[in-house]
Amino acid sequence: MITLENVSFAYDESRQILKNLSLTIPAGKTVAIMGGSGSGKTTLLKLISGQIRPTTGSMHVFGNDMNTISNRHLNEMRKKIGMLFQFGALFTDLNVYDNIAFALREHTKLPTSIIDKVVAMKLEAVGLSGTQLLQPSELSGGMARRVALARAIAMDPQLMLYDEPFTGLDPISLNTIAMLIKKLNVHLKQTSILVTHDISATMAIADYTYFMSNGEIIASGTPEEIAKTTNPAVKQFILGEVNGPFAYKYPATQSYEQYLGLI
Repeated sequence: MITLENVSFAYDESRQILKNLSLTIPAGKTVAIMGGSGSGKTTLLKLISGQIRPTTGSMHVFGNDMNTISNRHLNEMRKKIGMLFQFGALFTDLNVYDNIAFALREHTKLPTSIIDKVVAMKLEAVGLSGTQLLQPSELSGGMARRVALARAIAMDPQLMLYDEPFTGLDPISLNTIAMLIKKLNVHLKQTSILVTHDISATMAIADYTYFMSNGEIIASGTPEEIAKTTNPAVKQFILGEVNGPFAYKYPATQSYEQYLGLI
């Protein structure tokens, strides 16, 4: 479904975000993209969804060449993609029903009676039947994330992109979302890509994992292979160790002392 060959991306010459990425994501699988903050994971999702285009390299999504795809074909392709944003990103002025119905109204000519049924079905899928008239401000964090998931699957997408789906959730809500992601992947035969920092939940549902650091893929494998890795950066990430290849500080061109004029 998705292939990248030597893909690089930079916003400008001084700051390259992705460096010669090559990866393949097959249809029907759950693939995790992991790594430290600032490693380029969310940028990769933006490339896949066509928000940005590769600076160099070859990239195909649903067979479409993402370097040359027209805006019209890109908009059609995006109808096959669902996106779960960090913290849900619900429309705060719309109730639960209108949030989920939004894409159906924008991209289909379905009558209201059918949209009512689709919204009800998606809410049932995430365990929130009967919440149609609630406002986002009336939802807990876990409920809001599940409503956002119902909105993301409203158009029955073939590809689901999850940007930090577990951030800020309590253990019960986290496991509920993880279970829903796997359930949707299995029963709807969706392809799922998760950008996440949560080790245990991800290893429980992912078929394959790519680890990124400084815009490059440094390791990949099944959950079993990752658990046995000898890669020091991956081991540091999994164990949450302070010292290791993953740097805590941003690679600034000037030191703290230089900014203050002390040297």
